[in-house]
Amino acid sequence: MGGVAVEVRNIYTADNARLTLSRIKPRNEQPLSIPVILIHGSYATRSFWISPKGIGLGVYLADQGFDVWIPELRGHGLSPKGESFSEITAEDQIRYDLPAIADAVFNITGTPAFWVGHSFGGLFILAALSVNWLNQDRVLSLVTFGSQISLGDRYLKIPPVAWTLSTLLRVIGNFPAPKFGLGSEIESAGTMIETIRWKKFRGKWTNSEGDSYWDGLENIKIPVMTYAAANDKNDPPAGCRKIHKRLGSPDKMFMVLGKDTGFSKDYDHAGMVVSRQAQEEVWPDLAGWLKDRI
Repeated sequence: MGGVAVEVRNIYTADNARLTLSRIKPRNEQPLSIPVILIHGSYATRSFWISPKGIGLGVYLADQGFDVWIPELRGHGLSPKGESFSEITAEDQIRYDLPAIADAVFNITGTPAFWVGHSFGGLFILAALSVNWLNQDRVLSLVTFGSQISLGDRYLKIPPVAWTLSTLLRVIGNFPAPKFGLGSEIESAGTMIETIRWKKFRGKWTNSEGDSYWDGLENIKIPVMTYAAANDKNDPPAGCRKIHKRLGSPDKMFMVLGKDTGFSKDYDHAGMVVSRQAQEEVWPDLAGWLKDRI
């Protein structure tokens, strides 16, 4: 991609879904030999972390000496959608995809990894850790960008709206995000309906067995960096902070990316990772935080 050497391999989850992992090996003369796993959010693919022109946070981290792994969750990008695409749920990705990714990277590299997630990618990692589907022994530390569940999408708090949207999704089978300019990928109806269940009036952030992801956040003890964007309308800083406060980690840091905290602009939801300004000031901040925890 864009002159960057990318190694692509397939793995299988415990429920037999095929996932694709793209790997960018360290690109400098002093490799750190520490894997970093980058998890995309909704409506996204690996291109969020490495563009077709070979630009992105994934390439930058490889240039810093990290061993970069970019999975695509089931039904996204190179990971096939299959005939049952509409039935894919958030829980499928949390319960099966993330542990399979962790096992694959550990088996190949022999070391726990840094995990970085944007938006729902970060939320999924938090959920998997909170109920111990993702073993904390396989995670050196976690970085989230704009990951929260409690705020935004106020329209989902109106019961008729939540019901109508869920019904439409069941009929259509997917949410056509590209048509609304929200991302490059359609999202499965199952994942979107589950999100509505979490965020609707009196909704609860739980799994199918009734276990609370929220309650389990206090059991997360690994180092965590929480980034929020000052101008994020989708996942505002207050929601990110609410999750951050709940975490049980003794080593955790919260950062709002905006002018009030010394950055050149008030970042938005995607720009906090993919903008030119982010390349200059957010990416080095992230790399420094990771290197401090090697």
